[in-house]
Amino acid sequence: MFLRFQSPREQMALPYSCLLAIVMKVDGTALELAFVTHKVTVSGKSLAEVYAAVAEAQARVINVVSPQFNETARAPAFKSIVTGIRIEPIDPEANQKQ
Repeated sequence: MFLRFQSPREQMALPYSCLLAIVMKVDGTALELAFVTHKVTVSGKSLAEVYAAVAEAQARVINVVSPQFNETARAPAFKSIVTGIRIEPIDPEANQKQ
């Protein structure tokens, strides 16, 4: 089972079986997902809903909201809005040196 990340710049799917940790900022504006091979940072607003879905392995796709979507200001406070996704490969050699 894979978790897909989609942004205007890239798409990637990473297996849930390689997910090591999920950390959400207290204010709900960022999630950090640590996979064996990648670090994924999801930024946005009210990300508790996304956090819960990923933690329960229920999320299938995390999409960045379209720049044309101008309803973000009027969205309910509990509604998750993803504004950015950054995917960084983890350098295995750096981990071995530590």
